[in-house]
Amino acid sequence: MRKFCLVLLTVIFLAGCGDTVSDLKKAAAGINSKANEAASAISIDVHSIRATEIEFDNQTFTVNDLFKTILRDVQWDYDDSAETQQLKITGTWQDNGLFAQHSFSASLKERLKENGEVEVILSFNNGTIDETKTKASMKMDNQTLIKEEGQEILHHLYKTYIK
Repeated sequence: MRKFCLVLLTVIFLAGCGDTVSDLKKAAAGINSKANEAASAISIDVHSIRATEIEFDNQTFTVNDLFKTILRDVQWDYDDSAETQQLKITGTWQDNGLFAQHSFSASLKERLKENGEVEVILSFNNGTIDETKTKASMKMDNQTLIKEEGQEILHHLYKTYIK
Protein backbone atom coordinates (compact mmCIF):
# COMPACT_ATOMS: atom_id res chain seq x y z
CA MET A 1 0.00 0.00 0.00
CA ARG A 2 2.88 2.35 0.80
CA LYS A 3 4.44 1.81 -2.59
CA PHE A 4 1.09 2.46 -4.26
CA CYS A 5 0.70 5.79 -2.41
CA LEU A 6 4.26 6.76 -3.28
CA VAL A 7 3.73 5.94 -6.95
CA LEU A 8 0.37 7.79 -6.93
CA LEU A 9 1.96 10.91 -5.38
CA THR A 10 4.82 10.74 -7.89
CA VAL A 11 2.38 10.53 -10.80
CA ILE A 12 0.38 13.48 -9.45
CA PHE A 13 3.56 15.52 -8.98
CA LEU A 14 4.85 14.72 -12.46
CA ALA A 15 1.48 15.56 -14.01
CA GLY A 16 1.74 19.05 -12.48
CA CYS A 17 5.28 19.43 -13.81
CA GLY A 18 4.08 18.62 -17.31
CA ASP A 19 1.88 21.69 -17.26
CA THR A 20 4.76 23.81 -15.99
CA VAL A 21 7.11 22.52 -18.69
CA SER A 22 4.45 23.20 -21.30
CA ASP A 23 4.01 26.76 -19.96
CA LEU A 24 7.78 27.32 -20.05
CA LYS A 25 7.94 26.11 -23.65
CA LYS A 26 5.12 28.47 -24.64
CA ALA A 27 6.83 31.40 -22.88
CA ALA A 28 10.15 30.63 -24.59
CA ALA A 29 8.42 30.44 -27.97
CA GLY A 30 6.77 33.82 -27.29
CA ILE A 31 10.10 35.41 -26.39
CA ASN A 32 11.72 34.01 -29.52
CA SER A 33 8.84 35.30 -31.63
CA LYS A 34 9.16 38.82 -30.19
CA ALA A 35 12.93 38.78 -30.75
CA ASN A 36 12.41 37.79 -34.39
CA GLU A 37 9.84 40.58 -34.80
CA ALA A 38 12.28 43.14 -33.38
CA ALA A 39 15.07 41.95 -35.66
CA SER A 40 12.87 42.14 -38.73
CA ALA A 41 11.66 45.62 -37.74
CA ILE A 42 15.07 46.95 -38.76
CA SER A 43 14.84 47.48 -42.48
CA ILE A 44 16.98 45.71 -45.03
CA ASP A 45 18.56 49.09 -45.82
CA VAL A 46 19.86 49.43 -42.27
CA HIS A 47 21.42 45.99 -42.41
CA SER A 48 23.10 46.75 -45.73
CA ILE A 49 24.34 50.14 -44.49
CA ARG A 50 25.73 48.55 -41.32
CA ALA A 51 27.50 45.98 -43.51
CA THR A 52 29.22 48.72 -45.54
CA GLU A 53 32.92 47.94 -45.68
CA ILE A 54 35.47 50.53 -44.69
CA GLU A 55 39.08 50.39 -45.84
CA PHE A 56 41.47 52.39 -43.70
CA ASP A 57 45.17 52.03 -42.94
CA ASN A 58 45.40 48.71 -44.83
CA GLN A 59 42.54 47.21 -42.83
CA THR A 60 38.98 46.39 -43.79
CA PHE A 61 36.05 46.39 -41.36
CA THR A 62 32.34 47.16 -41.42
CA VAL A 63 30.36 50.06 -40.01
CA ASN A 64 28.80 47.55 -37.61
CA ASP A 65 32.22 46.28 -36.45
CA LEU A 66 33.44 49.83 -35.93
CA PHE A 67 30.68 51.01 -33.65
CA LYS A 68 30.04 47.75 -31.81
CA THR A 69 33.72 47.89 -30.80
CA ILE A 70 34.27 51.54 -29.89
CA LEU A 71 30.92 52.19 -28.12
CA ARG A 72 28.76 50.36 -25.59
CA ASP A 73 24.98 49.95 -25.77
CA VAL A 74 24.93 50.81 -29.48
CA GLN A 75 21.66 51.89 -31.09
CA TRP A 76 21.01 52.53 -34.78
CA ASP A 77 18.61 54.97 -36.41
CA TYR A 78 18.41 55.09 -40.19
CA ASP A 79 16.86 57.91 -42.22
CA ASP A 80 16.65 57.81 -45.99
CA SER A 81 14.07 60.56 -46.40
CA ALA A 82 16.60 63.25 -47.30
CA GLU A 83 18.74 63.48 -50.44
CA THR A 84 21.40 61.42 -48.71
CA GLN A 85 20.93 58.44 -46.46
CA GLN A 86 21.89 59.05 -42.85
CA LEU A 87 22.74 56.59 -40.13
CA LYS A 88 22.69 57.89 -36.57
CA ILE A 89 24.66 55.75 -34.16
CA THR A 90 24.34 56.35 -30.43
CA GLY A 91 26.06 54.62 -27.58
CA THR A 92 27.89 54.99 -24.32
CA TRP A 93 31.49 56.24 -24.25
CA GLN A 94 34.29 53.78 -23.54
CA ASP A 95 37.77 54.62 -22.28
CA ASN A 96 39.46 53.16 -25.37
CA GLY A 97 41.08 56.24 -26.82
CA LEU A 98 37.86 57.73 -28.14
CA PHE A 99 38.20 61.52 -27.89
CA ALA A 100 41.56 61.04 -26.11
CA GLN A 101 42.81 64.34 -27.49
CA HIS A 102 40.51 66.06 -24.96
CA SER A 103 42.53 64.77 -21.97
CA PHE A 104 39.70 63.95 -19.56
CA SER A 105 40.53 63.74 -15.86
CA ALA A 106 40.28 60.33 -14.15
CA SER A 107 37.12 61.34 -12.28
CA LEU A 108 35.46 62.63 -15.45
CA LYS A 109 36.38 59.41 -17.27
CA GLU A 110 34.60 57.40 -14.58
CA ARG A 111 31.48 59.53 -14.96
CA LEU A 112 31.67 59.33 -18.77
CA LYS A 113 31.77 55.52 -18.65
CA GLU A 114 28.31 55.59 -17.10
CA ASN A 115 26.78 58.76 -18.55
CA GLY A 116 28.77 59.78 -21.63
CA GLU A 117 26.35 59.66 -24.56
CA VAL A 118 28.09 59.56 -27.93
CA GLU A 119 26.23 60.31 -31.14
CA VAL A 120 27.71 59.88 -34.62
CA ILE A 121 25.89 60.71 -37.82
CA LEU A 122 27.18 59.18 -41.03
CA SER A 123 25.90 60.31 -44.42
CA PHE A 124 25.90 57.92 -47.35
CA ASN A 125 25.84 58.64 -51.05
CA ASN A 126 25.26 55.60 -53.28
CA GLY A 127 26.33 53.24 -50.48
CA THR A 128 29.55 55.14 -49.75
CA ILE A 129 30.25 57.18 -46.64
CA ASP A 130 30.51 60.91 -47.36
CA GLU A 131 33.36 61.55 -44.91
CA THR A 132 33.03 65.34 -45.04
CA LYS A 133 29.50 65.17 -43.61
CA THR A 134 30.39 63.06 -40.57
CA LYS A 135 29.21 64.53 -37.27
CA ALA A 136 30.18 63.35 -33.81
CA SER A 137 29.24 64.63 -30.39
CA MET A 138 29.35 63.58 -26.77
CA LYS A 139 27.03 64.76 -24.05
CA MET A 140 26.84 64.15 -20.36
CA ASP A 141 24.04 65.39 -18.13
CA ASN A 142 22.53 67.27 -21.10
CA GLN A 143 25.75 69.25 -21.55
CA THR A 144 27.63 68.98 -24.86
CA LEU A 145 31.28 68.19 -24.14
CA ILE A 146 32.39 67.50 -27.71
CA LYS A 147 31.01 68.47 -31.09
CA GLU A 148 33.08 67.77 -34.17
CA GLU A 149 32.44 67.43 -37.90
CA GLY A 150 34.26 66.22 -40.97
CA GLN A 151 36.76 63.71 -42.17
CA GLU A 152 39.15 64.19 -39.21
CA ILE A 153 36.65 62.94 -36.63
CA LEU A 154 35.73 59.97 -38.81
CA HIS A 155 39.38 59.02 -39.16
CA HIS A 156 39.75 59.35 -35.38
CA LEU A 157 36.92 56.82 -34.98
CA TYR A 158 38.70 54.48 -37.41
CA LYS A 159 42.01 54.83 -35.54
CA THR A 160 40.27 54.12 -32.24
CA TYR A 161 38.85 50.93 -33.72
CA ILE A 162 42.17 49.78 -35.16
CA LYS A 163 44.04 50.16 -31.85
